[in-house]
Amino acid sequence: MPAETRDKILAMEKAGLYGKGKDYERNRYPDEYMKAAWGEGYFSYLYQTHPDPNYDPLEDGKISWDLYRVMWGSHGEFVIDGNLKSVEYADRLGTLHVPTLIVVGDHDECDPELSREMNSLIPGSKLAVLPKSGHLTFVDQNGMFLQAVGDFVR
Repeated sequence: MPAETRDKILAMEKAGLYGKGKDYERNRYPDEYMKAAWGEGYFSYLYQTHPDPNYDPLEDGKISWDLYRVMWGSHGEFVIDGNLKSVEYADRLGTLHVPTLIVVGDHDECDPELSREMNSLIPGSKLAVLPKSGHLTFVDQNGMFLQAVGDFVR
């Protein structure tokens, strides 16, 4: 993301993200942070070829914030310090013995290298890396997505 956006996000994180604003705003990210992190930061990694013209990062904020903070933590979108911090199952992927298809966009917000690692650890798994695609591969490359799933199911 542009340095200016990253600096803005870091400043908001340093100042603390919770307990600000009106009573109904105090236990969630501030609107400005959601726009910067989810809009400016993530948007280009969600979509590549077919960006959603109706995407609104504030709409993504309609979630269970208590649960989100327990899982993700309280220091922002780019630091996991909640209970997800300790979740790591890579060492157990080798125990999967069911047909497995991993689909990832080449420009996914979740680094495609993680999908390659999963593929190497799950016996017999198949990996489809869809070009010019973000996190929402089924939107960006609908035809390729359907082809990959169809081929796999057959």
